Amino acid sequence: MKWAVISSLIIHSIFIGLVFKGSAKKTSQYPPVMMVRLATLPPVKGTAKPAAIETPEKAPAKKTEKIEGPKEKPHMAEVNRRKRPAREKETPRPEPEAEKEPAAGETMESGKKGLPEGVELGSEFGSARLDAAGFDSPYYLNVLFSKIRNRWDNPYEGIDTIDCTIYFVVDRKGKIVDSAIENSSGLSAYDHAALRAVLAARPPPLPNQFGSEELGIHLQFRYLPYN
Repeated sequence: MKWAVISSLIIHSIFIGLVFKGSAKKTSQYPPVMMVRLATLPPVKGTAKPAAIETPEKAPAKKTEKIEGPKEKPHMAEVNRRKRPAREKETPRPEPEAEKEPAAGETMESGKKGLPEGVELGSEFGSARLDAAGFDSPYYLNVLFSKIRNRWDNPYEGIDTIDCTIYFVVDRKGKIVDSAIENSSGLSAYDHAALRAVLAARPPPLPNQFGSEELGIHLQFRYLPYN
């Protein structure tokens, strides 16, 4: 009995081993691999090529037009223009009148304002003015102007009338303590010749009845062309 069981086990184990061996062989065998080359088909006649895909074009930008207001009619423009108040014109301000100097054709009496009566200026001088009020000695002024006239050497002989004014101050002793070209003629040689004539005149001492210590004189040298 024992040997029957052992022999049965051996037989069953051999049978099971054969079964597993056969199944292992079956699973290890892979199907054969076949190499296949794909060929491109020739183009079929009569078929059209596929159309290219067109990209949609951008719509053109719309131009913005300026909206103008209604034009004013000609007759309405005229009416509006009449309605506008006109600007008042500014009235020009009157300019102050300048002091007029005696012209060439005027008498020498017009240039003697402020001088005592009896003073002779002559043709060399256009006018004279004193700084001191109340000076009443025509003799002194005639002597002084005569001295200046003798020293006057006019460097200009033209067709135009020119003049310059020399200001000078005489002290009590008859000395010229100050002098200057007050108004120029525009000709330097003429102005300096007039100044030299004043400085070289050597005025006499001031009159005793004159109360001030100095006498200021504005003397105008005027050239009149010959006709």
